[in-house]
Amino acid sequence: MNAPIEDFLQRQLAEQAPRAKSLCVTLLGDALAPHGGAIWLGDLIELTSPLGVNERLLRTSVFRLVSQGWLQSERIGRRSLYTLSPQGLRLTAHASARIYIGPPSDWNGEWTLVILPRTGNGQLAERAELRRELVWEGFGVVAPGVFAHPQADAGTAHEILEKLEIPGRALVLRGHELPGAGGLPLSSLVQLCWNLDELAAQYRDFSARYAALQALLARQAPSPAQAFTLRTLLIHGWRRIVLNDPQLPAPLLPPDWPGLAARRLCGALYWQLFAASETHLQAIASRDNAAYTPLAPGALSRFEGAPAEAAALAAQQA
Repeated sequence: MNAPIEDFLQRQLAEQAPRAKSLCVTLLGDALAPHGGAIWLGDLIELTSPLGVNERLLRTSVFRLVSQGWLQSERIGRRSLYTLSPQGLRLTAHASARIYIGPPSDWNGEWTLVILPRTGNGQLAERAELRRELVWEGFGVVAPGVFAHPQADAGTAHEILEKLEIPGRALVLRGHELPGAGGLPLSSLVQLCWNLDELAAQYRDFSARYAALQALLARQAPSPAQAFTLRTLLIHGWRRIVLNDPQLPAPLLPPDWPGLAARRLCGALYWQLFAASETHLQAIASRDNAAYTPLAPGALSRFEGAPAEAAALAAQQA
């Protein structure tokens, strides 16, 4: 065991202890979904224990994920096998674009607008829920009842309206600003519609934390168990930031946007840890588990693509 790396792990867990349920979602989406998405409960407990999650909290979290439709359970003898449900697979796939790909580097100038017409007080709850869903997807509030995003397509907005069963309650438009028409351009409202200062501070903190890990890894390799714990902690911290990032295209971001450097660092560390972490994952999650499959090829496209060593490991496991 690499003692300096273990010290780093313990410091991070003390400063930013992950919540059990959220950590489970991270682990399911990052590590298990590419391998079929199924695991015995006892093996999940073993994987999360080094991350400070005790068995009672883990069991409670898994129960909640089942009740919320993320997981399906199957009782086999005295053991329980948990599998990502179709809904869980959709949700993890949706989050993966933000986590592993990020915002576009260019932009065609188009905006998606969602406009809620003024209605009576009887629909306030629906409007509040729609606002929460749109903001979660990165839409900015331009004015009361008016939301805008330069990257999300109109289909995303329609999916939210269908999900809330109010498809006929809002206008969904797609369009450009008119050049030379005068008036206030939407792009000038970026700082008002999105809290980029707070987001930038989170990215800088992430980079400061994990630059220290990069220095440690340059001196000594972690054990497979440490690599898996570090990978999970890395992606968990990254996920907490990027899922609250509106994913604005580069032309709308401030100069020297710290999210770009943070993403490069996260990707570099991810692939440094990947091969050893997969060795540990396979040793535990594949035990007596016919649903555990070789790594899905799509996982190798994360963070602009795996280096040769990670690709070679995937070929060996297949």
